[in-house]
Amino acid sequence: MEFRKIEYGHRVMKIDSELTEATVIERKNRFLVEVESSGRTLNVHLHDPGRLKELIFPGSKVNIRKTKGEKTSFSITSVIHNGEEILIDTRFHNRIAEIFINGSFRREVTHGDSRYDFGIEDGYVEVKGCSMQLGEYVIFPDAPTSRGAKHIRNLTKMRNEGMDTNLIFLLFRRNTKYFYPNIVTDPIFAEAFFEAVSSGVGMIFPRFSMKGDSIFFEGMNTIGENPFN
Repeated sequence: MEFRKIEYGHRVMKIDSELTEATVIERKNRFLVEVESSGRTLNVHLHDPGRLKELIFPGSKVNIRKTKGEKTSFSITSVIHNGEEILIDTRFHNRIAEIFINGSFRREVTHGDSRYDFGIEDGYVEVKGCSMQLGEYVIFPDAPTSRGAKHIRNLTKMRNEGMDTNLIFLLFRRNTKYFYPNIVTDPIFAEAFFEAVSSGVGMIFPRFSMKGDSIFFEGMNTIGENPFN
């Protein structure tokens, strides 16, 4: 698949909810964070499976929004880190990624025992959101992901069988140039990633910035040299 070209600086998404700043008190578990906002203590939902240890910690600043249908009344939308707003709600990822897909597509499709984010004419597109920075690199994942490695191996297998398989890595760190798999945290994922590269699985690494309720396209990163050497 040839990915759609997007103009630099283009607003790719607007969040249709009012955002309110809050301060993290404690991350209670993987998906629940206690925050203080306007003098109130709130339990808010964190919709991101990553560890995010460098972003979510006592004292860190986040933006929250009201949400419905969950155990909590608010969700964290973004975190403010070193003056940069970073989207950390994975529910927005596919909405952003689909603008890069040329032609028709189907959302949330199943093939075998795996589900993929998009089905296209003769294949599939899987989306990964990345927010961990190492110098000029965005690295992924920040925690071991057997599911992610399985997805990539399946995409590679289908590509070797002649299907059109693709990966979109959404990079939410604007001051970066490169992407690299996190070989320290998850060497199994990294191995699967490079097998996919060698097999010709389509990949792009679009980079984004966030300003208030808007997400902007900031260009494409490339796969760099190993930053862990």
